Amino acid sequence: MFKPGIEVFFENPSTRGSRRVAAVTNFTGRNRNGRHLVNLLAASSNYQLTRIFTPEHGFTSDAPDGEHVADSRESDLGVEIISLYGPNKKPDRELLNDIDLLIYDIQDLGVRFYTYISTLRNILDAASEVGLPVIILDRPDVMGGRTVEGPMLEPEFTSFVGHLPIALRYGLTPGELAKWWHARNGMNNELSVVCCEDYRCPTEFDELNFPWFKPSPSMPDVATALMYPGTCLFEGTNISEGRGSDHPFRNLGAPFINADKWLECIKPLLSDKVSATTCSFVPTFSKFTGETCFGIRLSSEHPIDDAVYTGVAALWSLAQSHPGVLEFTGRPGLEHPFIDYLAGTDRIRKGLISGDKPNIIIENSSDGCKEFAGQRQRFFLYRRD
Repeated sequence: MFKPGIEVFFENPSTRGSRRVAAVTNFTGRNRNGRHLVNLLAASSNYQLTRIFTPEHGFTSDAPDGEHVADSRESDLGVEIISLYGPNKKPDRELLNDIDLLIYDIQDLGVRFYTYISTLRNILDAASEVGLPVIILDRPDVMGGRTVEGPMLEPEFTSFVGHLPIALRYGLTPGELAKWWHARNGMNNELSVVCCEDYRCPTEFDELNFPWFKPSPSMPDVATALMYPGTCLFEGTNISEGRGSDHPFRNLGAPFINADKWLECIKPLLSDKVSATTCSFVPTFSKFTGETCFGIRLSSEHPIDDAVYTGVAALWSLAQSHPGVLEFTGRPGLEHPFIDYLAGTDRIRKGLISGDKPNIIIENSSDGCKEFAGQRQRFFLYRRD
C-alpha cells in the first residue's frame, strides 16, 4: 500500500530523544486520515515543535495568489507561524539558531513556477548556512515523475517563480529535487529524505488511494494540476487563466473572445489525450471578476507528456484566431513581461509574436532540457518505468 513520507516517518520514530524542530509545511502536510504534521510532531515525545514556517498561500493554503502572508500563531498548539511569503522569503538565522532540525512536508506539482520549490531552495540554503539538518518527508510527483519538458531557466529571468535552474516541468519528487540542489551546491549540512513507500514513477495520483489535499486556492483537483504546466502561462497575458471559476487553469477566456473560432483553431494541434470544448465562466476573483468570459476548456484524464506544449498551443491558436487581441502584461518591479519569468525565457513570447508554430516554439526554447533530464537521474529515489 502506498504511503507518503509523513506516514513512513511516524511509523519509524526516532530514538534520539526530544529534539527541537521547526516544520515547513502548509495544508497539504497530512497523512491519509487528515492528521497534520504539526499535530503529529506536537504529540510525539521525540520532538518539541518550536516553530512553523509556511510558503505562499499560508499555513491553510487559502491566501490569494501573490498576496503577502503575515506571521501568525497556530491557535491550538500556541506555536508561532513564520511566513516565508512576505517581506522575507528566507528564514533569518536567528529563527534557526534555537532548533535542532527542520522538517519539510509540502505536496508539490513538479512545475518550476509553483513557488513551493522556491521556498524549498531557500530553506535548504538557510539550513546549510548554519549547519542545520533537514528532513524532507517526500510526496509523489503529480505529473508522473518521468517527463521533463519546457524551457530551462535562463539567469536573466530569475525570480521567485523561477528560483531554480531547472526545466519548467522537471520530473522529480520534492525529495529528489532537494537531493539534487543539496549536491549541486556542496552544502555542509545533513539532508535526509523519508521516501514514499510502494511508489514508482509514473503512478497516477488517483491510483494511490490517498486523498488530494488542496495545495493552493486554485488547485482543487488533480485534473487542474495536469493542465497547469502550460496554461499557467496565461497568467502573463490579458486573458483569464480561469482563476475564480470552477475549473481554474482549464478554463481560458475573456469577455471579448469568440469561443468557436478559438476551438476550431486549437483542435488540430492537440494530442489524443487532451480534449477541448467551448465554455463560458464568470470569475469570482482575479481577471474579469463578475464578467462573463467566453473561451475554451482543456481536459485530460491522465498525465500527458506535452503539457507545456498544450499551453503554448492554446496561446498560439488564440493569437491566430484573434489577431491583435493577445497582450503580454507586466507586473510592478519586473523588467520584462511576466510570461518571460514564468517560462524562464523570452523565446516563447517572441515565438508567439513571430507566429512560429507551437512545436517550433517549444523546440527553440528548450535548450538544455534533455541534458537536465539526464543529469537528474542520479538523484532518483524511485523506479522509473
